[in-house]
Amino acid sequence: MDKATRQRKITEIIRRSPVRNQSELVALLTKAGIESTQASVSRDLSDMGVVKVDGVYRAPQLEPGQSQLVDHLAAEKIGDHLIVVRTGPGHAQAVALHLDRAKLTGVAGTIAGDDTIFIALRSRDDQSKVMRKIFSIFKK
Repeated sequence: MDKATRQRKITEIIRRSPVRNQSELVALLTKAGIESTQASVSRDLSDMGVVKVDGVYRAPQLEPGQSQLVDHLAAEKIGDHLIVVRTGPGHAQAVALHLDRAKLTGVAGTIAGDDTIFIALRSRDDQSKVMRKIFSIFKK
């Protein structure tokens, strides 16, 4: 079984039913006919941007090329070196992962909660450029 097929099945499983730990996920994959190890599942979850919310795994609602899944996105400049982005409930971590993978020039790092992302900037001159880039990535 290739990695992409396994990851599609993981997404299907965690969207269909609550999965609380990796051992449970490995068992569900085995039941679905996909043999996997806990180590592989751990790497897959990380690669896919899967996060735990209220004790269960949640697949990101945002996948590359599917930015229209972000139904609410607002950003504001805070001080000289910070942008706060607000998303729909449960979307912040997926959006932050997408931004991190985009490697935006001027971004020092991101911190995401459930619906809010803090973006630290390297300089005040980067604020406007980064905000424009964020909205160009996620425009509908």
